[in-house]
Amino acid sequence: MLAALVGALLGSLVFYMHSAYGHGDITEYHRYAQAFWLGSPPLRSIPTEYPLLSLLPFSLTLLPPLPDYVSVFALWMLLLFAAGYLAIRRRESGRAAEVFGVYLALGCFATVLGRFDLVPAAATVVAYWAARERRFTLAYAMLAVGAVLKLYPVLLVPIVVLEQYRALDLHPLRSGPPGQVVRGVALVGGTVVAAFAIAAALQPHAWFGPFAYNASRPLQVESVPASVLWLSGLLGLHVAPDHSFHSYNLVGQAAAELSLLADVALVGGCLWVYWQQLNGRLVFGRALTLCLLLIVCTDRVFSPQYLMWVVPMVAITERDYDGVWLAICALTTLIFPYAYDFAGLHGTGTPGSYPLFFSGFIAARNALLVIATARFTRRSLVRAEAAPGLARSTSPAA
Repeated sequence: MLAALVGALLGSLVFYMHSAYGHGDITEYHRYAQAFWLGSPPLRSIPTEYPLLSLLPFSLTLLPPLPDYVSVFALWMLLLFAAGYLAIRRRESGRAAEVFGVYLALGCFATVLGRFDLVPAAATVVAYWAARERRFTLAYAMLAVGAVLKLYPVLLVPIVVLEQYRALDLHPLRSGPPGQVVRGVALVGGTVVAAFAIAAALQPHAWFGPFAYNASRPLQVESVPASVLWLSGLLGLHVAPDHSFHSYNLVGQAAAELSLLADVALVGGCLWVYWQQLNGRLVFGRALTLCLLLIVCTDRVFSPQYLMWVVPMVAITERDYDGVWLAICALTTLIFPYAYDFAGLHGTGTPGSYPLFFSGFIAARNALLVIATARFTRRSLVRAEAAPGLARSTSPAA
């Protein structure tokens, strides 16, 4: 199976990533890496929208320094994909590894080798395994690495904290924070602060870029809130396309309210997950997976590579194929790149409107994603109620 998946992804490299619009992000990574290492002066130019550590995967476009940096970066990501497949096969099961590989190849056919999101996703999975084996310092370190690559793993830190309390047979509301927990949280916080402090020292006017960039973005057209905004347009409210921040977006009469509602849903959803885990109604792995699903569902941006954030943990926790997830993955690739191509959504201009099929495919995919998240939540709570002992166990058998 691994050979077939590798062959499929190599097909993506040969037939898509070397096409006119197939390598835009890698070209951006390459520019960032060149500007940082080879700029004048060097070690001063940092990414606008990514944390400082993202320069490490970006620098893979320079190693080795060949003219075809697209293939160089893609082969590094292919190596990481294969390593992830083998690691899941060894630590979980052959079936879970197969599901992981098929979901990624189907849903991220155009992005798995062309984006660096496999790196923070791998850090998250390693953090999960480390915490499951009671190696909490390693778990915190991996989440720290993920946070200074892509920010979102910082929301998973409370889940590891609660699992560590459970391993120590303590309750956060009835006991003070033990030194082990304090040191773990300090490791994550110190790493994030240090990364941004270094960025501020290197380029004082740009260190806050990842926060300002993401806070200023409108609703990206593939996000769940954007689909709700699109539906409001069908009901008569003003909605219009927008092209900014290197993405196609939607703006409209209800955009500000939906953006705020999405932020509230993210914070409230994560707090609810933490509370359910604290009360023993969510086991560790499913709490972590559900938090990732909530992040993707409530984010104002849903780039197709965001599936890489959740698919590994979905495969690990569910351990078998699911028709809804297969449909989500298939629709994601149908949307990007194919619906974008059919709609002519390339270049820098803003279209007069998005074709109905384009927005319809996105709305269908997002509806299935919300359904999958709700169903995962229900299943997780039912399992915890049916077997409350599982809530105290993190073993692979459990």
